[in-house]
Amino acid sequence: MGLFDGFHGGDETASLGICDALKAELDRHDWNYELSDESEEDRKETYFYMRNELENDETITAVIVVREYNHADGFIKIKLYDIAYLEEDHLRGALLAKINEWNADFRYVKFCLDRDQDVVLDIDLPLDLHEGTFQPSSVMAMMGVGMRIVEKVYDDLMELCTRGHQPRPQE
Repeated sequence: MGLFDGFHGGDETASLGICDALKAELDRHDWNYELSDESEEDRKETYFYMRNELENDETITAVIVVREYNHADGFIKIKLYDIAYLEEDHLRGALLAKINEWNADFRYVKFCLDRDQDVVLDIDLPLDLHEGTFQPSSVMAMMGVGMRIVEKVYDDLMELCTRGHQPRPQE
């Protein structure tokens, strides 16, 4: 089975539910997480929030978002936050050049600089509910891929940024 073969629905997933299958996988590994749900008429989003440590013992926030639609295939999004923030605005051009370079180098993950000047890693996975069997372990594997990539670029990132997250000023 290939890595992306697991992003499908099926009889077992339909009875268990994608979010329940992810919860069971996280529980199986004794990972601490918080859940949040948002629903509208045609879609449901479930957020799994957790903290993970890089190999250098730095802590980052990981969020897994499951978006399911009533009328179409959904997706699973993995976001890694609290990696670093741009404190010195004169380094913005150099940081964006590095982000573009990394985005060209890595196939399944994309870095971005959000409106708060935080560096965020983003992974989008399609959720095809027509065939196959959903494999929550594949989602965990992709989160691991994202963490390894953050570790790979970490030293270069720290040359331009400050560790962690810059809280947004109160508006």
